[in-house]
Amino acid sequence: MRLLVIASMLATISIGNSFAADDDIIFAPKNFSDMGDEALGISGTLIGADLGYKNNTYSIFCIKGRKECYVASIEQIGDHQIGRLDYVSFYPIRKWDALEVIASDDISDFSCSRTTITITRKSQSALWVEEPINQTRPLCQKSAGKVRKFTIEDSPGWKRINSKK
Repeated sequence: MRLLVIASMLATISIGNSFAADDDIIFAPKNFSDMGDEALGISGTLIGADLGYKNNTYSIFCIKGRKECYVASIEQIGDHQIGRLDYVSFYPIRKWDALEVIASDDISDFSCSRTTITITRKSQSALWVEEPINQTRPLCQKSAGKVRKFTIEDSPGWKRINSKK
């Protein structure tokens, strides 16, 4: 009898784990807002290899007059669990024109990577690139030292529920 109960519990656990994606929090779909020569925004899930938390949502909002893009994010860190909303990060705007907005963080002697965000108006897309810098400094000896690229897309949960329709 105990063997039957244990086997039932193991089957329930393995079935539950095979549907782990159904336990994902469903973040909103990708959103793009272009206010011409004043502001530009995009939000959605950051998608790409080497992400700590694949189920996340990022909001990028750029204001031309302030010459800055603001980024806030939050991730699912466990079953039915969201991490802390990150503090807003600021990225100076390097380029603003009718085709795209490019922002990147300032380089310092204490950084091992540099982030560049390119938002393309026509395709309503964003490319997030992290590239290594200062790799000869002792502070950066354990950094990955490779270029990482991400895009903003619909969340996995949003894609899943809309593919069932």
